[in-house]
Amino acid sequence: MKKVLAMVLATLMCAAMFTACGAKEPAAEVKGETFDAGNVSALVPKGWKAFPVSDLFAEEENATDPDALQICKGAKTEWDLFSKPYMQINHYGPDSAMMEPSKDWYDGAEDLEPLQIGGRTWKGFTAKSFDVKIITLWTEDGEHQYQLSIWPEQSDGKISLDDADVQAIIASIQPAA
Repeated sequence: MKKVLAMVLATLMCAAMFTACGAKEPAAEVKGETFDAGNVSALVPKGWKAFPVSDLFAEEENATDPDALQICKGAKTEWDLFSKPYMQINHYGPDSAMMEPSKDWYDGAEDLEPLQIGGRTWKGFTAKSFDVKIITLWTEDGEHQYQLSIWPEQSDGKISLDDADVQAIIASIQPAA
């Protein structure tokens, strides 16, 4: 009986040791800087770059949209938006209403399970736009609504909704102060 008990304990100790060796350390806090577009801001992690979005309806030349920004992984210039994974954040404040995105504009659209990120519930779907994968998410937070368009798979890289950087960006989105 003592030998059997010793064998069982030895087996459990070995299993615990191997389990501990494979355990992941808690994710480190994502570091970066906040980009303020005017009415909305978000974290831009190290290795990512933020770009303002042109306001096509503004009367001034070269005006930017205070309710939108693009954040691209590994970007150096805006041209990288054509080859690197990125996300566009659109904000709708108390004076404007967001229309829920329609899957009808895309090919092969599939609903996502609601996501809990940054204390908000995000609805969404995946689809293809001009044969390129896109993830569309949206949420409401009091008087503010947000829509994200994410191009996760480009020729120069991939990102995922599970990536710590992506989650940190989404969690950080807020009305600018």
